[in-house]
Amino acid sequence: MFASPKRLLTPAAAGLFVVALVASVGAQRPAPATQAPTRPPAAAATSSGADPREATARKLCTQCHPFENVIAIRRTRSQWEATVENMTGRGARGTPEEFATVIDFLSDKYGLTAPNTGGWSAGADDKPIVDAKAVSAAEPLWTEDCAACHGKDARGTAKGPNLVRSLLVLSDRYGNKIGPYLRSQHPKLPSGKILEPTDTQVLLFAHLLRSRLNDTLRGAPMFKPGNVLVGDPKAGVAYFSGEGRCSECHSATGDLAGIGARFTDPVNLQQRFLFPFGTLGGRRGGGKPAPIVTVTVTPENGPAVTGDLVNLDDFYVTLRDAAGDPHTFRRTPAVRVVKNDPFAGHVALLEHITDTQIHDVVAYLWTLK
Repeated sequence: MFASPKRLLTPAAAGLFVVALVASVGAQRPAPATQAPTRPPAAAATSSGADPREATARKLCTQCHPFENVIAIRRTRSQWEATVENMTGRGARGTPEEFATVIDFLSDKYGLTAPNTGGWSAGADDKPIVDAKAVSAAEPLWTEDCAACHGKDARGTAKGPNLVRSLLVLSDRYGNKIGPYLRSQHPKLPSGKILEPTDTQVLLFAHLLRSRLNDTLRGAPMFKPGNVLVGDPKAGVAYFSGEGRCSECHSATGDLAGIGARFTDPVNLQQRFLFPFGTLGGRRGGGKPAPIVTVTVTPENGPAVTGDLVNLDDFYVTLRDAAGDPHTFRRTPAVRVVKNDPFAGHVALLEHITDTQIHDVVAYLWTLK
């Protein structure tokens, strides 16, 4: 369903109100968007705590349907803009200022914004949040069109791939990649049906898939570690020394000697294999120091500086030299940055290693007592 796409199309904005969340299958696509009016400053709440913008939103939206249908599912600001534009195209009456007020109100009160609390955390800073109502509304759609191939938990079956590990799903933000794929590249369903989801349905699927993904994370209420020692150790040896190219950096008689005895939980061993924070065979509190990511920066005028990487983004690079002193450089075309990542092989492995190969390698590593 979500194999790596050959191309990524421009994300389709969500444009339909949730008048009938489940019965909207096959609904027509939204009318072309009209030009959005200039937004006035957001209105402040009154002393009673009520937002005066809500009255405007209710006045305009209830011309066609109950207000509760509008706010049933949260949306990003761009999706609320597209929704209001679609509403005006369908005949909603109001001034440009009133429609701008409605957009501001819905974006502030019923938007989708994952707060960035700062510091280190799992996943991207813009990782999506999940709307439970959207997940519930998506369940019947998923059962009807998707579960037969991808499974109820989206982890795949013999008929369809595991979507929890799909790079497209992982990088999706509220349907911006799922939508274009479903409409242009998804194969026909076994019944012969062609998927033509509305913008609302795309948003529902996005929330459901993100929910399924979150359920697999440690700490999630639904997470229950299973038995990961289901692989073939002999196949693991073959992958370790062959296709996986693990033996180019590791050795069963060297850094990995006794690795199976140093981990009491196979799940932790698997996690360390896929996402190493130090050497796979390294020991906490002693032994060979863990490798670190280093970087060499050559400015336009001046000598090259090498040190431990602190931060690297599109604008700046910060490193700490051998003396412990920090250096920050602004990235320009004239500044050369060379990154040396000892874990690059593990990162590259994630893009093509299969579940079977993961289990085979873990089964092999577990035998190294």
